[in-house]
Amino acid sequence: MQIVKYHVSVAATLIRLSIQSRLEYPFMLIGHVLANCVQWVAGFAAIKFVVDSFGSLGGWGYESLAFLYGMSVLSHGLAVILFIQTWYMAYCVVEGEYDMFLLRPMGVLFQFLFEDFNLIGITDMIPGLMVFFYGCAKVHITMTFANISMILFALIGGTLIRGAVWIFCGSLSFWTKSTANFTDMVGALFERVSMYPLTIYPKWAQVIFTYLLPLAWITFYPVKGILGMEGSVIPVPMAAISLGVGAVMFVLSCGLFRLGMHRYESAGS
Repeated sequence: MQIVKYHVSVAATLIRLSIQSRLEYPFMLIGHVLANCVQWVAGFAAIKFVVDSFGSLGGWGYESLAFLYGMSVLSHGLAVILFIQTWYMAYCVVEGEYDMFLLRPMGVLFQFLFEDFNLIGITDMIPGLMVFFYGCAKVHITMTFANISMILFALIGGTLIRGAVWIFCGSLSFWTKSTANFTDMVGALFERVSMYPLTIYPKWAQVIFTYLLPLAWITFYPVKGILGMEGSVIPVPMAAISLGVGAVMFVLSCGLFRLGMHRYESAGS
């Protein structure tokens, strides 16, 4: 327990300092709030236009799509808050910035993840919450303990899946020794798989995003289970499976990072 308390206190201190530094530029935060609200609301409006024009999207109606979209934006916001620094892991490898973390008596990945708390990422949560509660009203979800638990499981699982993929992609730089990253490509995949029903894609893509690169567990399957849609009845709640998938992927990505650190060559690598 002493070790846990120590790590929590260090993380809290790092987060507090990071927030204080971010608040030095309040107008930038306001700008991000406005820009992100416009971005996500415009994206949702585009989905509504498609549904109004064609009746459904992959067999999903407007109400269920609103709930799916809200869950996706929320998990995206949480992942951006906690893991956005993983987008720059390749630069840390090439520039030797991990040297600073190696000099401290704590885990390198722990320090790296909490070194820069992304307050700007909270701006993604605002439109996400707006669309989420709108979707809840449209699908008539009652906020029972079971439903709240499943929603939280899905959000945590989706956030861990996103973070795990980012850490995995960033860790590849230990072997490639390149600043090239897959942030844009991964972001596009997250957007297209988590914000739309998996059923709009061909069968081979559904298999890939379910088993090989399980991005469909970010929102599609958990939302399907929460809404009790046809074909979602299995012994274990899908939201709980999403949490398990996220936890396993996150542990594996952390293991890859630790393997990569053995190949780290400090500044000039």
